[in-house]
Amino acid sequence: MTIVKGRIACSHFADSKWEKKGLRGFLEYRDLGVTDASQGRFAANVGRALHAHRPGQEAPMHVHKVGFHLTYVLKGWSRSYYEGLGEVVLRAGDCLTYEGDLPQAHVEYSEDFEVLQVTMPADFPTTPLDMPVPGKDSKT
Repeated sequence: MTIVKGRIACSHFADSKWEKKGLRGFLEYRDLGVTDASQGRFAANVGRALHAHRPGQEAPMHVHKVGFHLTYVLKGWSRSYYEGLGEVVLRAGDCLTYEGDLPQAHVEYSEDFEVLQVTMPADFPTTPLDMPVPGKDSKT
Protein backbone atom coordinates (compact mmCIF):
# COMPACT_ATOMS: atom_id res chain seq x y z
CA MET A 1 0.00 0.00 0.00
CA THR A 2 1.26 3.42 -0.88
CA ILE A 3 -0.03 6.44 0.97
CA VAL A 4 0.26 9.77 -0.83
CA LYS A 5 -0.58 13.00 0.98
CA GLY A 6 0.32 16.06 -1.02
CA ARG A 7 4.00 15.72 -1.90
CA ILE A 8 4.72 12.85 0.47
CA ALA A 9 4.61 9.17 -0.50
CA CYS A 10 5.04 6.25 1.90
CA SER A 11 5.18 2.78 0.33
CA HIS A 12 5.12 -0.28 2.61
CA PHE A 13 6.55 -3.48 1.15
CA ALA A 14 4.14 -5.75 3.03
CA ASP A 15 1.14 -4.11 1.37
CA SER A 16 2.66 -3.67 -2.10
CA LYS A 17 0.93 -4.49 -5.35
CA TRP A 18 3.16 -5.93 -8.10
CA GLU A 19 2.22 -5.72 -11.80
CA LYS A 20 3.64 -6.54 -15.22
CA LYS A 21 4.21 -3.69 -17.67
CA GLY A 22 6.44 -2.53 -20.49
CA LEU A 23 8.83 -4.47 -22.72
CA ARG A 24 10.33 -6.57 -19.97
CA GLY A 25 7.64 -9.22 -19.51
CA PHE A 26 10.05 -11.19 -17.35
CA LEU A 27 9.78 -8.55 -14.59
CA GLU A 28 7.01 -7.40 -12.31
CA TYR A 29 7.03 -3.90 -10.86
CA ARG A 30 6.13 -2.20 -7.60
CA ASP A 31 5.22 1.49 -7.90
CA LEU A 32 6.69 3.49 -5.01
CA GLY A 33 4.16 6.37 -5.19
CA VAL A 34 6.62 8.97 -6.45
CA THR A 35 4.53 9.79 -9.54
CA ASP A 36 1.57 11.00 -7.48
CA ALA A 37 3.73 12.76 -4.90
CA SER A 38 5.67 14.66 -7.61
CA GLN A 39 2.63 15.42 -9.77
CA GLY A 40 4.09 13.30 -12.57
CA ARG A 41 7.53 14.89 -12.69
CA PHE A 42 9.28 11.71 -11.48
CA ALA A 43 8.60 8.00 -11.09
CA ALA A 44 10.26 5.31 -9.00
CA ASN A 45 9.66 1.60 -8.99
CA VAL A 46 11.24 -1.66 -8.02
CA GLY A 47 11.33 -4.40 -10.66
CA ARG A 48 11.98 -8.06 -9.89
CA ALA A 49 12.45 -11.15 -12.03
CA LEU A 50 9.49 -13.51 -12.25
CA HIS A 51 11.72 -16.49 -13.14
CA ALA A 52 15.18 -17.43 -14.36
CA HIS A 53 16.21 -16.09 -17.78
CA ARG A 54 14.66 -17.94 -20.72
CA PRO A 55 16.02 -17.48 -24.24
CA GLY A 56 13.60 -15.48 -26.36
CA GLN A 57 12.31 -13.38 -23.45
CA GLU A 58 14.79 -10.55 -23.83
CA ALA A 59 13.78 -6.92 -24.22
CA PRO A 60 14.96 -6.13 -27.79
CA MET A 61 16.51 -2.86 -28.92
CA HIS A 62 14.40 0.13 -27.86
CA VAL A 63 14.59 3.71 -26.59
CA HIS A 64 12.83 5.40 -23.70
CA LYS A 65 11.98 9.05 -24.35
CA VAL A 66 13.14 10.28 -20.94
CA GLY A 67 14.92 13.28 -19.53
CA PHE A 68 16.63 11.12 -16.90
CA HIS A 69 16.81 7.41 -16.05
CA LEU A 70 18.54 5.81 -13.06
CA THR A 71 18.95 2.05 -12.65
CA TYR A 72 20.30 0.67 -9.35
CA VAL A 73 20.60 -3.11 -8.95
CA LEU A 74 19.38 -4.31 -5.56
CA LYS A 75 19.89 -8.06 -6.04
CA GLY A 76 21.31 -10.41 -8.66
CA TRP A 77 22.58 -9.20 -12.03
CA SER A 78 21.51 -8.26 -15.55
CA ARG A 79 23.28 -8.07 -18.91
CA SER A 80 22.25 -5.26 -21.24
CA TYR A 81 23.51 -3.40 -24.29
CA TYR A 82 23.64 0.42 -24.34
CA GLU A 83 24.64 2.34 -27.47
CA GLY A 84 27.91 4.14 -26.84
CA LEU A 85 28.78 1.87 -23.90
CA GLY A 86 28.37 -1.62 -25.35
CA GLU A 87 27.53 -4.69 -23.29
CA VAL A 88 27.22 -4.01 -19.58
CA VAL A 89 26.72 -6.46 -16.72
CA LEU A 90 25.24 -4.76 -13.67
CA ARG A 91 25.42 -6.55 -10.32
CA ALA A 92 23.96 -5.78 -6.88
CA GLY A 93 25.19 -2.35 -5.86
CA ASP A 94 25.90 -1.17 -9.44
CA CYS A 95 24.20 1.92 -10.85
CA LEU A 96 23.71 3.22 -14.40
CA THR A 97 22.22 6.61 -15.30
CA TYR A 98 21.56 8.41 -18.55
CA GLU A 99 19.54 11.21 -20.02
CA GLY A 100 17.79 11.44 -23.36
CA ASP A 101 17.08 8.75 -25.92
CA LEU A 102 19.58 5.92 -25.53
CA PRO A 103 19.17 2.80 -27.71
CA GLN A 104 19.37 -0.25 -25.46
CA ALA A 105 18.42 -3.91 -25.05
CA HIS A 106 18.15 -6.14 -21.98
CA VAL A 107 19.38 -9.60 -22.87
CA GLU A 108 19.93 -11.70 -19.75
CA TYR A 109 19.29 -11.61 -15.99
CA SER A 110 19.57 -13.72 -12.87
CA GLU A 111 16.62 -15.45 -11.26
CA ASP A 112 16.93 -13.18 -8.21
CA PHE A 113 17.33 -9.93 -10.23
CA GLU A 114 15.81 -6.91 -8.50
CA VAL A 115 16.26 -3.29 -9.58
CA LEU A 116 15.29 0.21 -8.44
CA GLN A 117 14.49 2.60 -11.30
CA VAL A 118 13.90 6.35 -11.13
CA THR A 119 12.80 8.35 -14.18
CA MET A 120 11.96 11.89 -15.17
CA PRO A 121 9.25 12.39 -16.28
CA ALA A 122 7.04 9.71 -14.75
CA ASP A 123 5.27 8.82 -17.98
CA PHE A 124 7.34 8.41 -21.12
CA PRO A 125 7.00 6.52 -24.38
CA THR A 126 9.13 3.49 -25.20
CA THR A 127 9.81 2.90 -28.88
CA PRO A 128 10.99 -0.50 -30.17
CA LEU A 129 13.86 -0.29 -32.69
CA ASP A 130 13.98 -2.55 -35.71
CA MET A 131 17.60 -3.57 -35.33
CA PRO A 132 19.53 -6.48 -33.82
CA VAL A 133 21.47 -6.14 -30.59
CA PRO A 134 25.05 -5.38 -31.68
CA GLY A 135 27.47 -8.15 -30.71
CA LYS A 136 24.75 -10.41 -29.32
CA ASP A 137 26.26 -13.87 -28.91
CA SER A 138 25.14 -17.30 -27.73
CA LYS A 139 25.23 -16.44 -24.00
CA THR A 140 21.47 -15.91 -23.89
